[in-house]
Amino acid sequence: MILGVAGMVGSGKTTLSRALAARFGLQLALESVGDDNPWLERFYDGPEGMRAFGLHLQLHFLATRFAAMRRMIGTGGSWVLDRTWYEDAEVFARGLFEQGYMSSDDWTLYQQLYAELLHAPAARPPRILIYLHGPVDTIIARIATRGRPKERDTDPAYWRELHERYERWIGGFAHCPVLRLDVRDYDLVADPAAIEDVAARVSAAVGAPLPQTELWPPARREAGRHAG
Repeated sequence: MILGVAGMVGSGKTTLSRALAARFGLQLALESVGDDNPWLERFYDGPEGMRAFGLHLQLHFLATRFAAMRRMIGTGGSWVLDRTWYEDAEVFARGLFEQGYMSSDDWTLYQQLYAELLHAPAARPPRILIYLHGPVDTIIARIATRGRPKERDTDPAYWRELHERYERWIGGFAHCPVLRLDVRDYDLVADPAAIEDVAARVSAAVGAPLPQTELWPPARREAGRHAG
């Protein structure tokens, strides 16, 4: 089982993902935004950085999604996923193309690779998608106080456009049920105990006790099921 946590930069995805994993005893697949990502800082270095390194950054995220899938299949159990592959492609990569930061050839290449990911046996939809949302000014304020240095320096117009893309995307999302959480309703940084209220809502949305010991079916079994 996968719990997907979605939402734009500044919404608190990673904080919530860590808290849910600890609360329910689930395994955690974090987004690659640390020292293992050589493209993120360069991407946020203004419009030229976005144009020069947008494809590199999105291919890095795509590669780490494949690696996370392999790890989840090999390890088994239930997981919390910090951002989904759907957002990577349908919000970020598509947005870069539509804003002119990614060429049509680059976008075509990315789409081909994304299609391969979606056909992978491990690319099953989450049990639920936990979508973190809030007014764009609230999100921008959180980026200003809690974001990475390059994020804090990014033109607010970029965040406003990203916020609009996220809202359009979630409006048409149909891969799995969605639990919407308003980021104004809790603050896990200031009040870690607030995870109890959030966890109760997640449990109710799942509709059953979280299967903390559920083993992921082996890839060959899943592949055979699709083939039949």
